[in-house]
Amino acid sequence: MRVRIYSDLHVEFASQPKLDFEGTVDDDLVVLAGDIHTKGRGVSWAQDAFSVPVVYICGNHEFYKGHIDRTLQSMKRSAAGTNVHVLDNESMTIGDLRILGACAWTDFSSKGSVYQSSLEARSVMNDFRLIRAGEEYRKLRIDDIIRRNHQTYDYLSQELARGFDGKTLVVTHHCPLVEFSGPEKDSELMPAYSNEWPELVGQADYWVFGHTHHRVDAMVAGCRLISNPRGYPGEKCGFDQEFVLEII
Repeated sequence: MRVRIYSDLHVEFASQPKLDFEGTVDDDLVVLAGDIHTKGRGVSWAQDAFSVPVVYICGNHEFYKGHIDRTLQSMKRSAAGTNVHVLDNESMTIGDLRILGACAWTDFSSKGSVYQSSLEARSVMNDFRLIRAGEEYRKLRIDDIIRRNHQTYDYLSQELARGFDGKTLVVTHHCPLVEFSGPEKDSELMPAYSNEWPELVGQADYWVFGHTHHRVDAMVAGCRLISNPRGYPGEKCGFDQEFVLEII
């Protein structure tokens, strides 16, 4: 099986160079690991860009200038019955490949002090200014993110424990291991970019993620960890448009 992997394409920026996806017609699956477009527009973009099945995981930017729950619902409605599959704490199977997908978020604990890390994130990250939540359409809060992160951890723990007679691919937007959190690894913001889930990574065959804007292709505890982000206009992240994961 040929799996094309992309994340952080950020097509919402008008200055972002156009990409040619003609080569993907020979692929069996395209994985989009979040931060493709804002306000749910990534679904229609993916429908136009790809003719093969697409697994689409939301990143934080998908929710910018929108509501965290309503945007996801809108994306799912737009994707229903098409080649694009929007997964959030959900799974699907293609042949002998099981795919578990979730944005993941973080609970800000990967550096030790949840209070200090969340304070830093809230003060500088656009998520808390541009994403709305709750019935009252209020600004996103730290506790909203932590709750979603814990739900994803529980979901992945349960699903990975079930076992599967085939290969398992986990797709999250946020990084599952601090070691691979890229340029933010030693910064106060690192806990907003990465979880520390070695006990989960070791149960998957492949784990695809984004968010860090740092290319990764590494083996960890029997799991191949992959990130292939394009990043912001002009940013050099190690992006390889032709990268394909071959699953045998």
